[in-house]
Amino acid sequence: MKSWLKKIILSVSSFLIFGSLVFYTYKYFIDNTPSIVEFNNKSISSEFESEIAEHANDVNSFLKEYSFIKSYLVKKNLSKIDINIEIKEPFAKNIFNKEIIFMDSTTASFKYFNNNFIDQISLIDISKETLIINQYLLNSYERINKLFKISNIEYIDNRRYNLILDNNLVVMLPKLINEEFLMFIENNLILLENNTNYSEYLDLRNFHEKTIRLK
Repeated sequence: MKSWLKKIILSVSSFLIFGSLVFYTYKYFIDNTPSIVEFNNKSISSEFESEIAEHANDVNSFLKEYSFIKSYLVKKNLSKIDINIEIKEPFAKNIFNKEIIFMDSTTASFKYFNNNFIDQISLIDISKETLIINQYLLNSYERINKLFKISNIEYIDNRRYNLILDNNLVVMLPKLINEEFLMFIENNLILLENNTNYSEYLDLRNFHEKTIRLK
């Protein structure tokens, strides 16, 4: 009886050891088998895709390091990883520093994006140092953009902005872009254009001191 019981225990133990070896061997090969990584996003560069693929085993931690990524979704199966990346809304591109500025003032190098994504960003930042979007500009840009055909923007003295229009006219904005200023421009811009002859600049820097200069 004891001999019979001992044989059962040995058989069960052997089976468990063998099963464990098979399981961990299978798991090792699954974890270390290269997966095909497919991207559903058409904005990022092939170089950045390759970099992400190299970190496929820890892709979530890797992608969290990039602040220009709004959200991402990773789906894994045995042989393939599907990655869908949503990029934040771009605001402008600085061609001197080769950086993209996003609406939340996040910046990122051109190297992370493909040419199609970069080319679609029409507003060009010509600042020597990549601009920062302050709250005044963030809250007012949509309205300002409806009034002027803006091609370039420049951040001046870390406090205010110049707009360069399609016709090369420079619009010098005040530091404080508030509702009073926006209402004035919306109500009087056509009047200014029709009754004054200026072709170089519209200086609004001292608007709040009741001074406007044109040339």
